[in-house]
Amino acid sequence: MAGETPPRVLVIGVGNEMRGDDAAGILAARLVRERVDPSRAAVLEQPGEALGLLDQWDGYAAAVIIDAVGAGLPAGSLVRHDAGAAPLPAELRSSTSTHLVGVGDSIELARAIGRLPAAIVLHGVQGASFDTGAPVSGAVRGALGALAERVLLEVDALSA
Repeated sequence: MAGETPPRVLVIGVGNEMRGDDAAGILAARLVRERVDPSRAAVLEQPGEALGLLDQWDGYAAAVIIDAVGAGLPAGSLVRHDAGAAPLPAELRSSTSTHLVGVGDSIELARAIGRLPAAIVLHGVQGASFDTGAPVSGAVRGALGALAERVLLEVDALSA
């Protein structure tokens, strides 16, 4: 509506629904969208290349990225990293992304060229299988609710 202030926070679920646990970011973003106050955060899905993130978060004060990760943890483990405070650790930069350029590399590229939002946080879930046509694993599916809840708490903190 005219006159309304747009939200300061953008939530982006990244993934590929055709590649098993790589769907986690998109599925969690859908759970967030069902529960978040749209005046506090916009929610988008990024099924394509992660380099598109740079254009999506442009103009937002804060971004929360949700993605499946390959950090060597047990499947379904949740991770959080404040990418605005420090570069992503190696285990989050070399994820098992099915994209040519992953989320970690996109964040670090944006940092290098001065295109990061003032606040940016990565929330991830450790995946087990990223095979084409595979279903989302039970461990990841079971973690989606908790992942969405963590993102909602992050939105509350960032939009306050």
